[in-house]
Amino acid sequence: MRINFNEYSEELRNHFSSEEYANFNQLCIDTARDCVKQYTKEEANAKINEKIREIFGLSERPTDREIRRAFENPVKRLAAFEILEDTIEETLVSGWGTNPFFNTLVEVANNRLGQKNMFYFPDDTIITISKINNGHWDMPKQRLGEGSERGVETSSIGAAVYMSFSRFMQGVEDWTALVAKISQALTRYINTMMHNAFLSAGQALPEGKWYTNGELIPANHDKFVQMISDVELATGATAMIVGTKVGLSKLKNLGDVEWRSEEAKNDVYKTGRIGSFEGTMLVELPQAFELNSTSKYLEEDNNLYIFPNNMDRPIKFYWEGDTQIKAVTDGTTHNDKSLAYELQATCGCEVITGKRFGTWVIS
Repeated sequence: MRINFNEYSEELRNHFSSEEYANFNQLCIDTARDCVKQYTKEEANAKINEKIREIFGLSERPTDREIRRAFENPVKRLAAFEILEDTIEETLVSGWGTNPFFNTLVEVANNRLGQKNMFYFPDDTIITISKINNGHWDMPKQRLGEGSERGVETSSIGAAVYMSFSRFMQGVEDWTALVAKISQALTRYINTMMHNAFLSAGQALPEGKWYTNGELIPANHDKFVQMISDVELATGATAMIVGTKVGLSKLKNLGDVEWRSEEAKNDVYKTGRIGSFEGTMLVELPQAFELNSTSKYLEEDNNLYIFPNNMDRPIKFYWEGDTQIKAVTDGTTHNDKSLAYELQATCGCEVITGKRFGTWVIS
């Protein structure tokens, strides 16, 4: 929710006081998260639907024609989108806090929380800066002085979404499904951007010893353990091995692997299994498909990362937020009377770290 209620459109403010909107906004967020306490899920969805129909001036059971005409009113459409934008923004940000990839690798600064686009680095180690903006790569190297601060470049990103407001208004689709459809589209876009930037980071470290490959077979046991030892010596901290379920499962060919209980994993990262390889902690990253694909994976199963447990999170992600939903200018109306929109937001992503870490590519 925006800090200043006066930032909202006049149409939205005509239907809410500041306190009323804060309560309604929280209901929308809790419904999207499926954690409403004072109502059932059906009651919560009904209240949201009722209020948005009120904004559009629609009856309890509007016809397709009535909905199309109401939605052609840009003032009322803006008010409805402001509610949707606030819900999506909040569910995106809260979702990052329980994501193992974010917990392990990503440092987030969020403009909506009053945080500046500035990240602090405590030493002058040669580091890699990998950034991706508008789908283009830019891979410079840079040395930062002790105690340096650096911001990341930002750009606008968009994720196409396909929304049937007619079905929502008529109660066929609920608020949860509508928000999830949009949030998932943007989340997958951001995750893909971050993973693509991070894959090249290990290769750009100054010495080749930190990036190596080989089979996980008994003959390479000592070499793998040596990399763990080197990371610990270079950073003065114990190490952890991070990888997907498929990648970590191959460690059994090197030595003993133990997985902790379901309860124990919650002590560290909330999600993802936690285990150990000969005393070194294992952290499992969840696998997912790449954007718009069901055959290509987001994570590299063949990559195992050896991180110090005091490592600064190497991916620096700045979320400027201020999401906006805009109608697609060509072909906005489909045969089934649904409308196409694009969710736009501003963010930046760079990979910057002053710590040595190892990458073992399983061959």
